Amino acid sequence: MSELSETLGHLLCEITRARMAADRESVRIARQYAEDDGGLLRHFPVPRMRMPQLELTLPVVVSHIPQGYVAKVAPDMLVSALSANLKEALKGLAIHVSTTEIRKIVRADANLSQGLVSDQLPTLLTEQLHDHTRRLVERQLAKAAAGNGEAVPASQSAERFKEIAAIIRTQVNRTLDALPQRPVGISVDARTQQVKEVNQGGSFCLSLKLNVTEEGLDMVFEDSEPGQDKLPALSRLVPE
Repeated sequence: MSELSETLGHLLCEITRARMAADRESVRIARQYAEDDGGLLRHFPVPRMRMPQLELTLPVVVSHIPQGYVAKVAPDMLVSALSANLKEALKGLAIHVSTTEIRKIVRADANLSQGLVSDQLPTLLTEQLHDHTRRLVERQLAKAAAGNGEAVPASQSAERFKEIAAIIRTQVNRTLDALPQRPVGISVDARTQQVKEVNQGGSFCLSLKLNVTEEGLDMVFEDSEPGQDKLPALSRLVPE
């Protein structure tokens, strides 16, 4: 099973490699023609196979379609990066969120444990982290109240919780933005056995019909210097 983009990409790569293999074969045959002992093959055109138009029909089984935009990150990298950022940001408030606690939150989430990141993730992760820090702050406030002999005003507690929530959200967004993310697309299975089983079960596969047009690129080389032995370097590729 792979993503639809990967499947299409592999197909186009295979077509490109097929064209390259055909060109290499034409070069090999051209050398044989040129070196023909009798000289007769020198007068024949060198065969060259091209695929200017190619039509492909590929049946695939669609196994998963993500809801909205979903990307994938490495869960361990997310845990370590978020732990480091929160440690620095919350240091001034004497609050510490351990790496173990963050890892526990990540593993408990069905999507996050696989490294799947959606648009809703920053809000959900912020809420879970804030619930954890709220318990820490409540213990701090209770300890301070016991020491002073009077309760901490509710407005002061609410303001502190609000400040912490804002810091956590900022660090969650900062961490996610900095991590390398790979978009998650439609998952398909193009294996013959899987397609066969779906068809036999009374269901239908999705058929991808591709019309591929062959294009070429000309190689432009740097001007060779007088007396230079090595071949000039490739400068750029331009449409033929």
